[in-house]
Amino acid sequence: MNPNVNLKTNRFLGICIAGALLSLAPLSLAVPVRADQTTSVSPNGEGLLPSTRTVTAKTPLLLRPRNASWDFSRRTEIRVTVHNTGNTPATLLIRAENAGSVGTQDACRAYAILAPGATQTVVLPLKRRPEDPTYAPFSAFFMYTRNINVRDNTLDSSAIAGVTVALAGGTEERASVRVTDVRASGETTPGPVPFYPFVDRYGQYTHTEWPGKIHRDEDFTLRLKQEDAEMKTYSGPSDWDKWGGWAKGPKRTATGRFYTAKHEGKWWLVDPDGHLFFSYGPTGVGFGEGTPVTGRENWFSDLPSRTDRVAAQYWGQGKNARFMYYQGKSYDSYDFSGAAAEAKYGPNWRKASIARMHRRLRNWGFNTVANWSSEDVIASRKTPYVVAIHYGGPWMGHMPDAFSPEFETSLRARLAQEKGKSADDPWCIGYFVDNELWWGPGQHGEAIAHAALGENGDFAAKRVFTGRLQAKYGQIAALNTAWGTKHTDWKDFLATKTLPGDPKNPAFGQDCGDFSLAFADKYFATVRRLVKEIGPSTLYLGCRFNGHIDLPVIQTAAKYCDVISYNVYDKQPGDRLDRYVGVVDKPFISGEFGVGSDTWETPFRGDVLSEEADARTKAVEQYINAAFHHPLMVGAHFFQFRDQPLTGRPDGEAVLRGFVDTTDTPHFDLVQANRRVAYNMYPLRAGSSKAGAATKDPTRPREEASR
Repeated sequence: MNPNVNLKTNRFLGICIAGALLSLAPLSLAVPVRADQTTSVSPNGEGLLPSTRTVTAKTPLLLRPRNASWDFSRRTEIRVTVHNTGNTPATLLIRAENAGSVGTQDACRAYAILAPGATQTVVLPLKRRPEDPTYAPFSAFFMYTRNINVRDNTLDSSAIAGVTVALAGGTEERASVRVTDVRASGETTPGPVPFYPFVDRYGQYTHTEWPGKIHRDEDFTLRLKQEDAEMKTYSGPSDWDKWGGWAKGPKRTATGRFYTAKHEGKWWLVDPDGHLFFSYGPTGVGFGEGTPVTGRENWFSDLPSRTDRVAAQYWGQGKNARFMYYQGKSYDSYDFSGAAAEAKYGPNWRKASIARMHRRLRNWGFNTVANWSSEDVIASRKTPYVVAIHYGGPWMGHMPDAFSPEFETSLRARLAQEKGKSADDPWCIGYFVDNELWWGPGQHGEAIAHAALGENGDFAAKRVFTGRLQAKYGQIAALNTAWGTKHTDWKDFLATKTLPGDPKNPAFGQDCGDFSLAFADKYFATVRRLVKEIGPSTLYLGCRFNGHIDLPVIQTAAKYCDVISYNVYDKQPGDRLDRYVGVVDKPFISGEFGVGSDTWETPFRGDVLSEEADARTKAVEQYINAAFHHPLMVGAHFFQFRDQPLTGRPDGEAVLRGFVDTTDTPHFDLVQANRRVAYNMYPLRAGSSKAGAATKDPTRPREEASR
């Protein structure tokens, strides 16, 4: 690092540690602003700073108008000129807000990291609040959102109540920055801001600004250079072997494949070289996807022409989405992420993207390509991976008929496709077979029995259930008495596809629970046998449970699974898995966990309309810290690597919770939060470092950390 670097104007997102684009999240004020730290000023030619001021971690600068507010409706930005007078990098946060602003609502933020000795003009765009379209026009299109919020990260520029210049949380206390100028700048025409169109030519939300947003094609090259420089600053965990295992930790037997083992009371995976291994990585490592355009063309401001030579390949057609508006409909779609990747990497973008994905994973603190990932990414054999196994029927709702011979035939045929690929590959950790099957929350997973009762005698499960009941009750009259039913004979029972009138009947519940447990045993035993036929050394990672599952079902899975998978979307995995400590002596893996969508990049919300700026980074750190310490866990997989499109998939999912957005720009706040914990994953798990406190801070540049 050169402490004498003198940087030019920085538009909101530029970072000046070795020219890298960084974010030392959480981006919150280091200390609260006190009343005696407020400076009241009137604009003088839009210059807000009466004299040079010094900002430290304990002394932020808050500029307030002498009157109620400043009217900057004719201005587009606030420019702050600063000089880092200290000998440590300083993360600068600039915020303009309206009266009553809370969190990210009614406020705009910008930040930059200043190298020691650097002078920089940081630009805070004043993003004017658009008109509120209400959520009604979008309710038919989106699956998980219920509200729209146009106030987050926007403001009323005609009524600005204050401007704050501060050092963000995470900056060292000895940091010091001199502020030499703060002024409103740029010209625009006052007036209402229409909401539509709200998607720009790159598929991004129009009405807010964030670090790394793409405004022109040239920005792709800039982002690439910034990321390359940043990766040189943070080189990845220093204690990993080539697999991502703990090279400096205890050594076990090297078998050439992954396996499970217990060490000092905690379950672990062991990598092919015999090093302890904790599987941590994102799902869906691969390329983006198209978003439907038909019927909502007014959402998009600058869709490329279908006849354009380059853009034409990213136009597509679809039909009959699984859910929501496009179910049963034909539609045109456009793949913004593919177009962005070509603009960034050139015509061979797929090959270049794959190489960068693997490089990013290790650099960011990931050692696993998790479920739903691209086969092209897996084929590089540079990062350990898991495989999602899905197959044909027959199915009873959300559960395969494990008693049907077709179940075994279909699953065996699917597994045979892995012969010569993953089945014999040392990079393959194991197979997830199925995903979030519906066992139900009741006794012994009684939803399985309910599903069988909802079918007729064509289903093997219904026939097996009927046979068990015949063996127990003998005559149909005895069953009718116990269940409160009125079947004429066993053939009538077999043909009936409705549940009894009182599903809370104790005898009915007991019989359903007993059958469901027998079904679970048949299902898990069959899957294990078939997995081991094709890959004797490949781990069977379970079916990815979700929600409440009755303990006997988990215990049945433990008889056959090498690792029990559970998609745990709680604040920390222990909220779901602690109940099995000392009860189920088997390793667990969180097949999915995640955070909320990036509120900077989408206006669509669930039940929570607005969150603190650092809510996502805190959630990631809290979850993985807990996962690394949990004695049963051998892995945790983040959903997902890449944001879904702003305007959603055809089925209505529109989740912007990835580590990379649709323009292939990393969410650097998540990346940095991940590094802070994941770089010290093994010392944390082994207990040589406390939760929340790394043995060293990997988000400090190497040059600074060595001083």
